[in-house]
Amino acid sequence: MENGQQISDFANLHDQIYHADCMELMAHIPNGFVSLILTDPPYGISYQNHFTRKKHQILEGDTGIDYERFAWESYRILADNAHAYFFTRFDCYPYHYDCLKQAGFQIKNCLVIEKGNVGGIGDLQGSFANNAEWLIFCQKGRRVFNRTTLLPNRYGGMPHAGRKPYREYKSRFPACWFGEEYPKATYNSSWLRKHQIFHPTVKNVEFLSWLIQISSLPEELVFDGFMGTGSTALAAIINGRSYLGAEISGDYYALAQKRIKEVSENGGY
Repeated sequence: MENGQQISDFANLHDQIYHADCMELMAHIPNGFVSLILTDPPYGISYQNHFTRKKHQILEGDTGIDYERFAWESYRILADNAHAYFFTRFDCYPYHYDCLKQAGFQIKNCLVIEKGNVGGIGDLQGSFANNAEWLIFCQKGRRVFNRTTLLPNRYGGMPHAGRKPYREYKSRFPACWFGEEYPKATYNSSWLRKHQIFHPTVKNVEFLSWLIQISSLPEELVFDGFMGTGSTALAAIINGRSYLGAEISGDYYALAQKRIKEVSENGGY
C-alpha cells in the first residue's frame, strides 16, 4: 500500500481510493456497506489500441479477473434495495450476465451509451466501429429511480386539454443514450490531449454523474473497484456522495489522486 495505508483500516472506507487489487479490498468491506456500484472491470482482452500515434500502455490487470467471485462479492457488499452498473462488451456480455444473475442480482437492462469519439478502433475495414459503451444495470431488491432535473420534458410542462400539466423533467430514461440531450460515456481525443490523460477508457464525469443522481442519494457511498483515472470518485464528490474504490496501476492511482485534489481545490473536472 502507498502512503502507509492499511487495507484493514475500516475507518478509511469512505472517500478513499486504495492502490490495491479490487478483490483484496472487497474482502474487507462489510456486508451491505455500499449504496451504489458503478464500475468497469477488466475484460481479459489485454486491450491496446494499435491505430493511434501515441499507444496506451496495456492496462495492468486486464488479463481478466475471477468474474464469478467478483459478482458474488459485489452482491454481498451492496446494500438491499440498491442499484449496480457494470460496464461490459458485446463478446463478454453473456458470461458477465450469467455470473451476475447467479450471484443474486436482478438484471434489469443493458444500457447502450454513445461514446465521445465517433468511429472506433481496430480493424475498421473489416469490422463495424464500436461507438458505444454497454452497461449491465442490476438491482438488489428494488429501488426506484430518483426524480432529477437531468432531462427536461420536451413538452415543457404544458398541459393537454383537460389534463394536469406534464412534469418539467422526465422521470423515465431510455436504455439507449444517443444524441445531443444525453452525455457521452467517454471523452473525445481532444479532451484527453488537453488534459494529458492517456488511458483508453476514461469515463465522462457528467455521464457518471447522471447515473449517480438517478440511483443514489446525497452522502450515500458509491463503489468502483477499478477506479482507473478516478472519474467515478470525481462524479461522487461533485454530487455530494462518498466514494470507495481500488486501482491496481500505480500511474493511474496517482493520476486519480491528482484529479481529486484539483476538484477539491478548484471545483472543475
